[in-house]
Amino acid sequence: MAGNTEEFIWYEVLFALVVALVVFFIFYQNFSEVFPVGCNNNNIIENQFTQAEYGYPNRMEGTPLFRCYLTNACYDQATANITCITNWCYYTLWTNGHGSDSAVQNCINNPSLYPNVIQNCKVLNPSNTAALESCQQSTIVADNATDIQNCDTSDPACITGDSPLCSSCLGQ
Repeated sequence: MAGNTEEFIWYEVLFALVVALVVFFIFYQNFSEVFPVGCNNNNIIENQFTQAEYGYPNRMEGTPLFRCYLTNACYDQATANITCITNWCYYTLWTNGHGSDSAVQNCINNPSLYPNVIQNCKVLNPSNTAALESCQQSTIVADNATDIQNCDTSDPACITGDSPLCSSCLGQ
């Protein structure tokens, strides 16, 4: 009886391993734009929001639990609210087929007309992917704990943060 149980467990483990490898290779080969398989380090955050706004691949950068967390992402407490609203306006309107520059601008100017935008921007901290912006877009230098590795575009400098986001610091 014990031999059969051990054989059964061995087959279960082997089957799970095969399934895991097959799923990994399917994601790696065909869905690399959806499933993060590495960070670009290009100062452009690539997630669902920048996919909606710019058409970038969704590499889930800035998303907790993924290895690209905060890569290419900047957070600034002072601008987190408008960043979140902007990101959700683009995502809500473009992914639902109602996107246009005027519609998005109306959403940004009047977010109270869009309950899901207000709801999704209630919590504004670095774990809220929509509150993050691309380092490329940031013009704020990180000088305290409320900023994460922001870059001043007029004077590129790398400030200690969670990841090497400033182009002038990559490779140093």
